[in-house]
Amino acid sequence: MEDGFEILNHDEVVSIEPDAFNKLNIAKTFKVRDLITAIKEYIGAEDTEEVNLYTQGLNCEVLQFSTQGWKKGKVRLALEFCSDESESPLEEIFQKLKQVEN
Repeated sequence: MEDGFEILNHDEVVSIEPDAFNKLNIAKTFKVRDLITAIKEYIGAEDTEEVNLYTQGLNCEVLQFSTQGWKKGKVRLALEFCSDESESPLEEIFQKLKQVEN
């Protein structure tokens, strides 16, 4: 969780703003796996095994800014979450101390 985001499990439930995914056939509240399925349908990849999309990954090639040429490997989909709320009561104390110092 280096930048505050953590990968959600495919059985966890998410509720979004109603217009967030207006091109996908998905409810306002859904399991992560349902979003993956909606994405597969939208891009025309219904035949791709769901487990491959977010566990094993799909074979691919990537051209990255940090390397020269194409690199073979795997790509997988993940939905990440970052809480707006502090995770630890100590974090709140730390923030208050920083405010007092300034």
